[in-house]
Parts: sequence; C-alpha cells; structure tokens
Amino acid sequence: MTASSWPARLAVYGTLMRSASAWKLLEPLVAGHEGSCVLPGTLYDTGRGYPAYRPGEGPGVPAELVRLRDPATALPVLDDYEGEEYRRVRCTVGGTSCWVYVWTPPVTGMSLLPHGWLGRLRGAWG
Repeated sequence: MTASSWPARLAVYGTLMRSASAWKLLEPLVAGHEGSCVLPGTLYDTGRGYPAYRPGEGPGVPAELVRLRDPATALPVLDDYEGEEYRRVRCTVGGTSCWVYVWTPPVTGMSLLPHGWLGRLRGAWG
C-alpha cells in the first residue's frame, strides 16, 4: 500500500478525542473534524488510563472522525503513541473509509465502557 492510497481519516474513541488527555498530540496533525460517529464493537477499560477497542458485535463505541493533514506523516507518529498493544486497521464508518486503532491483547477481566471513554470520565453520555 502506498501513502497515496491511505485513508486520510481517523476514528478516535479514547485519549485522542478532542476533550481527552492526548488531543494535544493529535491536534497539529488534523486538517478538520468531521463529527461524531459510532464504531461497531465494544470498548473496555484497561485500568491503565486508556481504553481498549474491539470491533465486531457490541453496543457500539462513541467516537470522533478527524481528517489528517498528511497521513504519511501523521500515522507513524500515532503508531508510536499507540504502541504494540494496538494495531491500526482500515474500517468503514458511515460509508467513510478511515483508520482505527484496535486493541490486540486479551480483554479478560476488563470492565465494559458502554457509554464510551468520555462517558466514563463524565459519568455518562447524553
């Protein structure tokens, strides 16, 4: 896959969201915010200050879709931030092709976050 074929969008569901702790890392890499979305799957609390997303069946995960300025530059920075526990995968959300980071280790013993990451911090989503 060449850089020109990479999706320019990223779905974020945890610390990289606009009002979360790592937004300052992502903000300079973003060309625009494309609104809220729901990722198919389930979100878990790792207990380490960041969530674990698993795609597939589940209640859905509140997320935000952002457009990256330059995916070829941004994605290596984000890959380093996410680390070895996450794998970047392409997905389609509402007909839009984007990237999302998926948790790869087991989720055994982790609590579900049915209202999303920010819902956990605020007590609940709308």
